[in-house]
Amino acid sequence: MVLALAMALLQSPAFTFDVKSGEGLTVSMGGVPVIRGSGFQYYSPGWTKGYFSSNYGAQKIERVDADTVRITFSEAQAQGTQTFHRVGPKLVVDSEFNWSGDELANVEYNAGYIWAPAVENGSLNADRKATRALNTYSYGSGGMEERRFSPDARSYSFAGPVGVVDLSASQPLILFDGRGYNQDWADGRQVFWTGILALPVAKGTPSKVHVEWLFGSAPNPPATVRYETLPLKAIQDAVTPPVGRPVLIPKLKEDNLDWDNVLVLGGRYSFPAGRFSAFDKFDAALGRRFVLPTPAGNPVAIDGGVSKLGMNPGGYRITITPTSVSLYGEEDSGVRYGVERLASMAFVKNGKLVLPTGNLTENPVSTWRGTHLFVGQQARPFQKKLWERVLLPLGFNKVVLECERTDWKALPGIKTSVTMSREELAALFAMYRSLNVDPIPLIQSFGHMEWFFANGQNLDVALDPKKPYAVDPRNPRTKEIIGNLWDEVITLLRPATVHFGLDEVDGEGSSITPSDFTDLWRTQLGTLGEIAKRDSVDMMLWGDKCLAPGEAADAMNGDTKAEAAKRRAAIPKGAYIADWHYKADPKPQTFLSSLQLWKLEGFRPIAASWYRPENVRGFTLAANLERVGSLQTTWMGEESSEQNLVENMHQFGAMVMAADYGWSDRQEPVGGLGYNPDEILRQMYFGRPSPVVPVSGWVAGSGESYRVGGVRVDAFTPMALRAATQLAKEAPTTLVVKMQAKGKEIALAMDTLTRCEDGAPVADLTIELANGKTISKSLLYGRHVRSADDNAVCAFADRDRGVSVLRITLGSVATPIKSVKLASTSTYAGLRLRGITIF
Repeated sequence: MVLALAMALLQSPAFTFDVKSGEGLTVSMGGVPVIRGSGFQYYSPGWTKGYFSSNYGAQKIERVDADTVRITFSEAQAQGTQTFHRVGPKLVVDSEFNWSGDELANVEYNAGYIWAPAVENGSLNADRKATRALNTYSYGSGGMEERRFSPDARSYSFAGPVGVVDLSASQPLILFDGRGYNQDWADGRQVFWTGILALPVAKGTPSKVHVEWLFGSAPNPPATVRYETLPLKAIQDAVTPPVGRPVLIPKLKEDNLDWDNVLVLGGRYSFPAGRFSAFDKFDAALGRRFVLPTPAGNPVAIDGGVSKLGMNPGGYRITITPTSVSLYGEEDSGVRYGVERLASMAFVKNGKLVLPTGNLTENPVSTWRGTHLFVGQQARPFQKKLWERVLLPLGFNKVVLECERTDWKALPGIKTSVTMSREELAALFAMYRSLNVDPIPLIQSFGHMEWFFANGQNLDVALDPKKPYAVDPRNPRTKEIIGNLWDEVITLLRPATVHFGLDEVDGEGSSITPSDFTDLWRTQLGTLGEIAKRDSVDMMLWGDKCLAPGEAADAMNGDTKAEAAKRRAAIPKGAYIADWHYKADPKPQTFLSSLQLWKLEGFRPIAASWYRPENVRGFTLAANLERVGSLQTTWMGEESSEQNLVENMHQFGAMVMAADYGWSDRQEPVGGLGYNPDEILRQMYFGRPSPVVPVSGWVAGSGESYRVGGVRVDAFTPMALRAATQLAKEAPTTLVVKMQAKGKEIALAMDTLTRCEDGAPVADLTIELANGKTISKSLLYGRHVRSADDNAVCAFADRDRGVSVLRITLGSVATPIKSVKLASTSTYAGLRLRGITIF
């Protein structure tokens, strides 16, 4: 260890570091991530209240010089500084935490998230004693304690693939494994957490922490290029149709279908009783799943439309015989859902596209099935695609649209780069009505109003102008501005229900007493109630500020039972309460108390869950038990776009589960659903149509044959790019594979040697065609490829057996290919080519 460190110091390797607000410290050695963030938060002992968090609170970042960065913060009772200073191979971090409150407080100080792949194949000493292995991370339910690598220590020394990393501190630090930990900060991340869990802070007495990081790395070998020539063999089954029955979501309550006796879909239809308009969506829905053959054969007789079935709105009844389909729905929405269901049941049998025969009756358990989305300049085309391909087929019928960031006439001067035009927002609402979806505008009207104060506007009505977060209900101009805004919103959008927000109104670190806040709440609820009554709309709000500790699963920000009850009493009876609780608990009983409380007091609760599977199951089934609606929320930035979906697949994948549990009331545990929700989302949104008959083509390799997404892969010895984390120094930085074949598409089977953070560049792909043209693409981790031991989905690639198969379109006609080039853009990912198929 000492010799390795000495050699590293003699080489004086450069490391790069940066410090950003909300992210903290990041460090890389030779381009390899080593520290992937840091931070701190003030909280009351016992975690009864949070005062300030560096993840969200305002901080000033000052780069003093090329080697020094300083953070300063001052918010309510929390103040302090952090200084990051580089001295040769060392980074010195000095933190001072001040507290001006009279009550006791602690600081949780995270010195850094250490990126596990940079060190996990090496060794670790804590206070000069060896610890357990870094590459062991199979844990039970023991929480943080079983994840420790050692008792708290003042020094840690890592000797890993990228070199030596030493850490020393003025106080003992905990070091534990965050991989697979059930915490938001650990989701999908390969990191170790190190720092102090409870640093006491007292009024007038600063608490200081001194930390030193010492970095040493091995020299990087020079860039190299390797050329390979791969022989290709002709095959008749380069791509084949999916095998077996489709996965039906929501689950059928009663499967009375005969999957052996089928109706053949030849693409021709007759309408003995007249064509109903919703059937026009059938071929489009079917075409998203299959390459539709040229219409042929006898026409299928189609009969259907709206009928009084005695079901909840959206219910439908389908009868399929070997020659006909009868489809009737409760209201227009029932017909549309029935058409989508019909298309979802199609499958391939004996080279034909077919439907099972039999009877199918579906009646949704819940009549209020919603999703929560944002708006933005890309919202309308993205959400149209999302609803037509995913959310309508899944049976959703409501959408809560967070649309503060719109160019409202009532609020001049707040426009930013993400602001949406009024005209585009009106068109978005019109689109939803054309889909039989009820759109509900959400505009925060008390707290969470940073958007309202953008560009320094409206500070005269801020509750605290130094921290413009909430409006002051006592100011007469607040009532005037909020009233004018909602008059404009309701006139423009014509909603039946409006959502006023009102969650976490006083934010972190507020010095307002619970009783004073209740008075403000009463005043503002009076104003908002008047707006709803005046404009004849139903009102909706988040419920956390009206629930006291012990009254719900979590999100109990009502301070005391007495104050929470007073706040509930200020809400007009009959209001919708978006009762949000995000606890990861699969038991519906956990969530019943708050739903029952709201109902008992004359309100209409809507169970609002987030992305954790256990939370979705438990809360949605609780909503079914109480016969109330459910709302699947999303929280990722200020804009709604396809890019946000790609970066947050798990949040949108949760909608698949919410639809399944909410419509059918199925009781299976999350692990017993029989599908991966994120993969179902990916297939529905990004999936390519499958062929009905096998497609011929070419394949490289002579090893095991297997299929990924219908594409045949013949394995060959993997060809890897260099990865510093795997010590693969002999591998090239650029790989060029030459071949002679032609096709309309090429599929590359790949993985990486190392897990990376989602979105990290891995390699540049260049396909050279024989006609001199090239096709280029930057390959990103989590988008196009993942490591073999990373089970998450890729937005743009099919995955199986740890391999990602990325399909690239070459042209509308078969095009000769000359070579495939992969040039590393990462010093640590280690992209591996596992197979090539052309068709």
